[in-house]
Amino acid sequence: MKTVLFDESGIINLKMFGIEIPSLKSRKTNTLEALLGDSELNESKDTWLVVTNPYSIKREDLERIHTAEYVEKLYSEKVDVCIKNAFELEKPDGTFNRYNPEQMEAPLSELFNQVLKMSSGTYYAAIKALETGFCYYMGGGMHHGHKDFGHGFCPTNDIMLSASRIISEKKANSIWIIDVDAHKGDGTAEIAGDFDSIRTLSIHMAQGWPLDEPEYDSTGKFNPAYFPSDIDINIKSGEENTYNARLVKGMKQLENLNGIQERPDLGIVLLGADPYEKDELPSTDSLNLTEAQMLERDKIVYNFLNDRNIPAAYTMAGGYGSYSWEAHYNFLNWVLKKK
Repeated sequence: MKTVLFDESGIINLKMFGIEIPSLKSRKTNTLEALLGDSELNESKDTWLVVTNPYSIKREDLERIHTAEYVEKLYSEKVDVCIKNAFELEKPDGTFNRYNPEQMEAPLSELFNQVLKMSSGTYYAAIKALETGFCYYMGGGMHHGHKDFGHGFCPTNDIMLSASRIISEKKANSIWIIDVDAHKGDGTAEIAGDFDSIRTLSIHMAQGWPLDEPEYDSTGKFNPAYFPSDIDINIKSGEENTYNARLVKGMKQLENLNGIQERPDLGIVLLGADPYEKDELPSTDSLNLTEAQMLERDKIVYNFLNDRNIPAAYTMAGGYGSYSWEAHYNFLNWVLKKK
């Protein structure tokens, strides 16, 4: 049985906090409306659509993946600074960046609570996937959250929160994380390095954020954006026609990392829409997959995991502007009708 989780209480409303990033609620609502506008899917919605999530993320979950110092900041008056840093709301000179505090309707500390609620949906998807084989969550994908800081709109890391909790609860012994968001999953790569049971693949832009600074600065300090995934696939601008073939090759390499074919207990997929040519976030301009290439990408990931009987939890991950919902709808319309 395939499940789609649409939990309205877990949708983060950035405008409430004066944040002017084009991560729109309509990405979720338009996707759902389009699915329910299909007579076949509307008729069967009671079999696939779930709108409530009973789970929550607790402090102990964050403590599995973040440093004690960072967790303490998140649960103190310093959370506002953590949020500002993660969402890059202030430039080095102190001026605001995509941020208008005069438009705030709620304090930034409340945004942290929304992040935790959103993150619980990723855990739900993982649990449901283990039970049924497939769950798609309309949310999640904060893969830039590192051990001791957040950036790239990610104060924490819901992917690793969920994966580490699943491992600690012994609901799975091994997990693959397959990240097809436009940006490198740097935070996930760093945190997963502490878990022998979690393997990571990231296919992403070779240039641009977060890889827009050197690997080492002038003092020799390492840039944490370069923490390696088990498999990193760097796509340069103009190489879009090689994307899907290289993704297939990379997943086969992931499968044979130890020289023998391995099958994890769970796959977690970051099915980002930001490689889509219609994405409106400037930092994704160097990767432009067509609508057909996006659907082919998503089918490749689904079939790879499904053919190996690997339960899979999917998160939306990145996707910005008025058109990103199209990529999500195309995949879900295909997969929910697939027998």
